[in-house]
Amino acid sequence: MSFFEPGLHDRGLAYGDGVFETLRLEAGRLMFWPEHVARLSIGCRALGLPEPDALMLRAAIDTAVLNSGRTDAVVKLIYTAGTGMRGYQRAQSPIPSLAVLLSDLPETPSTRVEQGLVVGVLPAQSEGSLPALMGLKHLNRLPQVLARAAWPSDVDECLVCDAQGQLLGGTQSNLCWLEGNQWFTPPIAGTAIAGTVRGLLIRHFGVKVAPLAWGRLALARAMVLTNAVRGVRPVGRVLWPKAALAPNAGQALALAPAHSLAAGWQALSQAYLNAATDDAAIKPAALMQTAWVSSLSLEGFLAMPMQNQ
Repeated sequence: MSFFEPGLHDRGLAYGDGVFETLRLEAGRLMFWPEHVARLSIGCRALGLPEPDALMLRAAIDTAVLNSGRTDAVVKLIYTAGTGMRGYQRAQSPIPSLAVLLSDLPETPSTRVEQGLVVGVLPAQSEGSLPALMGLKHLNRLPQVLARAAWPSDVDECLVCDAQGQLLGGTQSNLCWLEGNQWFTPPIAGTAIAGTVRGLLIRHFGVKVAPLAWGRLALARAMVLTNAVRGVRPVGRVLWPKAALAPNAGQALALAPAHSLAAGWQALSQAYLNAATDDAAIKPAALMQTAWVSSLSLEGFLAMPMQNQ
């Protein structure tokens, strides 16, 4: 369902001129809402769009949720530069449009929960990143669309790499891998998304940022994929591109450490659900303290930090 439907002349439809967020609604609560507001605000700054008022944004979502009668759902926000005439130039003072879309939470087969995901590695190099918008959830997603179309039929997700052969993460997820007793995640580069779950794992579980070349992936003891809707999902096996010639070939991974990290994530999520704090009214100063902003600031990634006001 849509709270507001952008028109045919909307710049988001015509040019991808906008940003989006995908959140998990669980037991009637938007999970880790401040993290998503922070990312949406940074995305608007990068695009030069007016930042939405957090209270008005939340009111639109709450209205859509109430009208839907749902307590558990995927909530997608699409925030665009609004209506414009033909041509790339925006109006001097754009009036943004907002769509709030609700859909069912995805189900994971019990066998995948127990045995872990089967993950492929796309042989084609990832292209199409926009350096000024790197890591942000802008509406230009054609590289991800093409990568998703290239998945083999026997995998749950595929990893993508950049022109230098560095693995970036999944087509729709971030990646963490375990070496020894330390969890790592690749830096944000190319078409990789700066995920909210990634930021929370860096803050609360000591995940470190390190480059991931193809050869280093072979050293991984365990692996998980993360995103805001599905959380932390253990990976059971990685199928390399050459595995198409030998279906039984592939890198098996330990599941116990991955399940342990996933359990820690579930505990953190439950603590967020149980917290009595009202997170609807968020001030810019609070956004500076989110795991998403602080983790990327430590990486030296954010060129336009949130104003502390």
